[in-house]
Formats: sequence, C-alpha cells, structure tokens
Amino acid sequence: SAISVFASKGFEAARITDITNHAELANGTFYNYYKDKDELLRDVTAGLAVELTRRINDEMENLAHGPTRVTFATARLLQIARREPEWLSVYLEGVFIVTELQAAAVQYLRQDLEIGIEQGHFDTEVNLLLVNQILSLIRAALLLDPAMSDHTIIQTCEAVLRLLGLPPRKAAKQVASVFERLLSSDEQ
Repeated sequence: SAISVFASKGFEAARITDITNHAELANGTFYNYYKDKDELLRDVTAGLAVELTRRINDEMENLAHGPTRVTFATARLLQIARREPEWLSVYLEGVFIVTELQAAAVQYLRQDLEIGIEQGHFDTEVNLLLVNQILSLIRAALLLDPAMSDHTIIQTCEAVLRLLGLPPRKAAKQVASVFERLLSSDEQ
C-alpha cells in the first residue's frame, strides 16, 4: 500500500491515512509498526533496493566487462520499471529523500563503475555527485516515458555511458551489443 500511495501521490503529499485506507487498516495500526512516514519510507526503499539488486545481480553473475555491466544493470532496472512502474518511482524518491540509504542502495552501481575504471573504460571518479547524476538520468527516463519504451531505455543507457566518458559512437555500439546479446524487449 505504501508503494502504491507514494507512487501516485509522491512522498511529501502522501498521508498516513492514505496508506492505511489503501491497506484497509485502522490508522492506529500504522503506529504499531512505524513511528512516522519517514521510517516507513526507509523500510520500503531498503526492501526495494534488496529486491531490485537481487534480481539484476543474479543475471549479471557472469558479466565481467565494466561497460557491459553498467549497460545491462541500467537497462534491466528500466525494464523492471516497465513491469513494476511504482517500484522504481518509489525507490528513486526514497534514495533521494533518505540520504543515508544512498550508499547501501547504490553499492552495486559503485562496484560496476569501479570495475569499468579499473579496466580503463571509464575516465571518471566515483563519488556521490556521479552516482546522483546517473540516478537522475534514470529518474528522468521514468518521468518522461512511464511506459519505458525500448527507445527510452537505449537512450538512457547511452547517456549513462557518455557521462562515464565513453564517446557517443562507442556508447551506442556498447548498448546495441548488450541489447542484441543479453536483453530482449520480452524481458526474460
């Protein structure tokens, strides 16, 4: 219920009564589990982070090439958003609002970026600004195209790779290769 309400109203506009009404619970029941809406957002965001990263990392187990990992993870996250649009919306809002969750929520992204740097593919420094720029690109894709077309996913993946220092042609070639070899619009 929290995910649905946060996704439809946004965290700031959502009220506890909206969540309890959606869940068909008494308002007091909420306070048996949470002291406030912020605490609920922390739990929801952490739960979504675990579920999203588990799904993606299971599929990336055999990928060692940094740009392939970043492209695959970005594309798969956006494909999941196509199936579960509320998840990514709430996850990203939670990561931006609950800053102490940022480090944990993006640990796999940081690892993939560091792999790409070690391999000499990315010419950048991994820091909070870079991570937030990548998350902002993903969030912009979600806001501009809630249906998450393949075209939007491809453009977003290319933009992420360009942000990391790949020239436009190389970024486009990398994304096309990942889509051809590892991804499908059907989503496994």
